[in-house]
Amino acid sequence: MFVRNESENYTYSRKIDPIVEKVKSILNQDCSTPLYYVFHGVHMTPLQQLQHAFAKFLDQIQSRGDSIVISEYADKLEMFKFQEEYVVKLAEAVMYCEPFALLPFEDKWLLFRHFWASFYSVERIFSSIEFFGYNLDDSRHLVTSKFAVDSNTKWTISEIPMERSMEFVKLIQPMEINLIENLAKPLKRLQVTRFEIVYLLAEMLWSVHEVKGISAHAKEIGDGILEQISSELHNFYIFDLRLYNYAARHARLIRLIPISENQVQLYKDYLTMAKIFNLFEYNLYESELVE
Repeated sequence: MFVRNESENYTYSRKIDPIVEKVKSILNQDCSTPLYYVFHGVHMTPLQQLQHAFAKFLDQIQSRGDSIVISEYADKLEMFKFQEEYVVKLAEAVMYCEPFALLPFEDKWLLFRHFWASFYSVERIFSSIEFFGYNLDDSRHLVTSKFAVDSNTKWTISEIPMERSMEFVKLIQPMEINLIENLAKPLKRLQVTRFEIVYLLAEMLWSVHEVKGISAHAKEIGDGILEQISSELHNFYIFDLRLYNYAARHARLIRLIPISENQVQLYKDYLTMAKIFNLFEYNLYESELVE
């Protein structure tokens, strides 16, 4: 959609109200059908449920084989469309975590809008690592299921003239630096595993005391789950990685949460500047979907 103002500038605007309502309708459902078959009397822990849900989620959003393209010019609108699909599929995924799905809608909504945007950055980097490897000098990272970018990629907005769309490139530099230097490189240095990424998902989802307006019942559930997933991470380090002194690794892992939250704030600032300079308007990060 184009809006041309008196100064002959172009603004691209994209409506996200239908996405908000779609996510709300998903979270308003009862507990979903399990993703897996288990014998009668066998119960999966919330972290195990999220592991299965995350695997299914990645199957839906990740690239296939050699289909990924490293874009010389990347269209921001394609990224916006992907984010809209992403948030819907992530809402479906967390609904397979039974304690979450059984909460009242109001609690689920507050928890989801608190965590998803921060986790988005973590997951995008992790999926890039799975696809491209752990090389610290490799700046490639996945944007959508079809294309990736690197340090040489030039971002554009296909719906506005090239000379205008190129103006916003300088606005995204702080966000790109934070993503690569403070999130991608630490994850690569850790040689992060999928189990740890799902642990971060659970940690971010169930950090209930940081969520304004959450019920006392949800706080109690969240506290119990955070204690349980800590025990499961301990067992993973001891029995799977044979890592008996893991305190430093765990600290480096947890440190990524505030970094990813800062990435969300940088993204909000960038979108605000794009609107101020009449480049484009995209309200996902200003909507109800983001805390």
